[in-house]
Amino acid sequence: MDQIKKILVIGSGTMGHGIAQVFAQAGFQVAMQDVAPEALERAGALMKSSLNTMVEAGLLHKDDISTVLSRVKGTTSLELAAQDADLAIECIVENKEAKKNLFKQLDAICPSKTLLASNSSFLNIFDFVETSRPEKMLMIHWYAPPQIIPLVDVVKGPRTDEGSVQLIVKTLKEIGKKPIVFNKPVAGYLVSRLQVAFQREVYWLLDNDYLSPEAVDEAAIWGLALRMIVVGICQRIDFGGLDLSARTTTQSSQSTPVDYKPQKLMELVNQGALGVKAGRGFYDYKGKSEAEICHERDVRLLKLLKFLNEIDVAGPIR
Repeated sequence: MDQIKKILVIGSGTMGHGIAQVFAQAGFQVAMQDVAPEALERAGALMKSSLNTMVEAGLLHKDDISTVLSRVKGTTSLELAAQDADLAIECIVENKEAKKNLFKQLDAICPSKTLLASNSSFLNIFDFVETSRPEKMLMIHWYAPPQIIPLVDVVKGPRTDEGSVQLIVKTLKEIGKKPIVFNKPVAGYLVSRLQVAFQREVYWLLDNDYLSPEAVDEAAIWGLALRMIVVGICQRIDFGGLDLSARTTTQSSQSTPVDYKPQKLMELVNQGALGVKAGRGFYDYKGKSEAEICHERDVRLLKLLKFLNEIDVAGPIR
């Protein structure tokens, strides 16, 4: 197979509907399967809201919304969704047994040509998933919101065919994404591993009342992220000097335990303040709907992405 035409997305939650939207906007036919009809209904509403945001940003014509949505066929039937699929991407719960059972089903009902992929964030599917097509198995990990964030992780398994990897990379580039290829799996990939380390430090600072959540975010946006956009992480160390970084590594006075257990985070969770989906987390979203909050975020992301493309931020300085 040298071309992917039909996409199967299993799971219509936060990542699933965004991935379906990406491919539909690029002209692909997409089958989006979920066991819950109400989840498919929510996914359709969020896709429509996201597309309207792109219209506002000048990236899509309003008349194209219905065309894009028509390319996504929602269904609760996995067998129906799998028909003639070239690529299947699972976005279900992070549970080994659930994923193992799903891949067993996909292997049985998908055409022999179908590439089987997982969007799993932390589980290494190659450790426990068994199929009759290991050469066509890989991990394709997206970042939220996938319809906007360009980065996509592509991970080879021990028996993944190089042709399968290159086909995925080629397809992702054609739809405007920036894939990076991992030679082997690592839990959490790169960005998630960095986020876990960042979050541990943030929780410690909040729990010890050094800063407010708002102050942490101001610092991250105007100090950390601004430089990171231009020079990344490793090159920022180059600019600061490796000798300074080496001294900091060996002489640092920071003492946050690696296994630090966050307190305020758990208090909020126990209160039902689960973030955007609940209308309250570290921030109170004042009764706004999930779609409204995502709209405001996406407007800012799209403006930033447009600006970065205009000034040609293509990667580290060389």
